[in-house]
Amino acid sequence: MATTMTAKRGPSGGEMRGSGGRAPACPVGDGETGHPSAAALRASLSTRDQEIEEMRRRLRELEKLDFEIPPAASHEEESEAAAAAATAEKAEVDARSIYIGNVDYACLPEEVQQHFQFCGTINRVTILTDSFGQPKGFAYVEFDEVEAVQNALLLNETDLHGRPLKVCPKRTNIPGMKQSRGRHPFYPSYG
Repeated sequence: MATTMTAKRGPSGGEMRGSGGRAPACPVGDGETGHPSAAALRASLSTRDQEIEEMRRRLRELEKLDFEIPPAASHEEESEAAAAAATAEKAEVDARSIYIGNVDYACLPEEVQQHFQFCGTINRVTILTDSFGQPKGFAYVEFDEVEAVQNALLLNETDLHGRPLKVCPKRTNIPGMKQSRGRHPFYPSYG
């Protein structure tokens, strides 16, 4: 059922536009105040004015208290703090870890753990693999205490599966510091 926009005359003789015959026209015009809906509208506006005045009064009272609202911590500050804590924790773990190079491809983490068990308590042995699951030929060992790293460095050039191991302290990666790998060395500008 479609409604059409037609011009009709209301009961007071005024023109009603677009009513489509649905709602009766409000006969209140300029200066007419006897209508019941106008009185309700004035009462509603009066109530809202009172509420606004009450809010202003409470605001003035709060301004008199003169207290300072601390600024809320932003998400950036929280994420920077979390990143700093993670970096510090990573550096502490790296200080307790060693890098082992020239590890035989058939070597298991249990064998690496047995080789370094006399250095100290071992938390974790990690032998890195490529995307196909094949070992890359190096491993990391994380110890419980920092002193165990010095003991493990004494096992440099010892044999495991007939291959001499290269044992070094694990270095901590610095985010954003790209290491060159031979083709494009870094030359600082002098001048």
